[in-house]
Amino acid sequence: MSRRRGFGNVRKLPSGRWQARYWLPGGGHLAAPGTFATKAEANRWLATVEADRARGLWVDPRAGRIKLEEYAATWLDSKVGISPRTREIYALQLRLHVLPAVSDDVLALGSVPIADITPELVRAWYVGLAAERGTSVAAKAYARLRQVLGQAVDDDRIAKNACRINKGAAERHPEQRFASLAELYELAGAVPERFRALVLTAGLAGLRQGELLALRRRDVDVLRSSMAVRRKRLRLASGLVIEDDPKSEAGRRRVALPAPLVAELERHLLTFVGAPADAYVFTSEAGTPLDANNFRSRVWNPATRSVGLAGLRFHDLRHTAGTLAARTGATTKELMARLGHSSPNAAMIYQHAADDRDRLIAERLAAMTAEAGLAPVVPIESARSAASDRTSGSA
Repeated sequence: MSRRRGFGNVRKLPSGRWQARYWLPGGGHLAAPGTFATKAEANRWLATVEADRARGLWVDPRAGRIKLEEYAATWLDSKVGISPRTREIYALQLRLHVLPAVSDDVLALGSVPIADITPELVRAWYVGLAAERGTSVAAKAYARLRQVLGQAVDDDRIAKNACRINKGAAERHPEQRFASLAELYELAGAVPERFRALVLTAGLAGLRQGELLALRRRDVDVLRSSMAVRRKRLRLASGLVIEDDPKSEAGRRRVALPAPLVAELERHLLTFVGAPADAYVFTSEAGTPLDANNFRSRVWNPATRSVGLAGLRFHDLRHTAGTLAARTGATTKELMARLGHSSPNAAMIYQHAADDRDRLIAERLAAMTAEAGLAPVVPIESARSAASDRTSGSA
């Protein structure tokens, strides 16, 4: 027996349970994913679907039957505004961390239809991935999954994004290493003379390695003590070497150079760089564009070990430059401009290392108070003595 209504109907099955169905706009009908114990429950479900459709919240359940693996591939193909390197990173994250099984008790998300990915399943996957690969990997993978499912919502394949972990994409980086100014110059002295200016430019100007490797003679303005950052040079996982725009629009910038670095660069240009304006500034011993992997293994790692800084990454020199800039009193906005950051969050990581400047400020305030002849109302030793007397009396 069934009860017909304008939107759909409910009917009692031979099993005694109730089924609810509703009509599709283009013809045909869809049944509820399960059956109901009573007619009232079936009617309530049908009324909810009808209300969702009236509010524009209804999504055809059939659209969400596509598996995450297939939909994620479509999502990645549609990302036309990202760099080749970013595309590689996204593909690697999906293939290694999002789509496969992360533990024996959690389904491989890639095999699950996107409509069946629930907040509970996402949490279980996230916990398993963090345990197996670490919180930083889990945060990056979560960000990708959230983007993919967000696109599925926009495409009207699912009604809601199942990624609802509070700060799930927030990465908690360990304390970054940086070299002191003395250590920076010690490192510059430990590498072959050809690479001395490279090390000092990284530690004082704060360019990313890819930006340094892409520098041409015309980018270095010795007379104006500045350097133009216009591109980056990097090797893709495929082995292809490309030159591309900087990481973000903020990455395209002009960096002011301190006088000692200008002198180093002027000598470097005269000694190691060809005369054409498009000659690379930093090259190998053979005069070819510098390869980051070869430089790390043949030059950088031996140099760091020789001065007792084993494990220091070349990228840590960028952190060194940011920290030194922060110690000059640079504001967050100034750090963002100098280092090519598009958000203040990235620049803020350098300011924590300037806490010694905050202590210096406090000491200078104390000196100013003393110079002005201003003293505490009660001398500190008297205050301590009085507090001690009160404690003894109460005992």
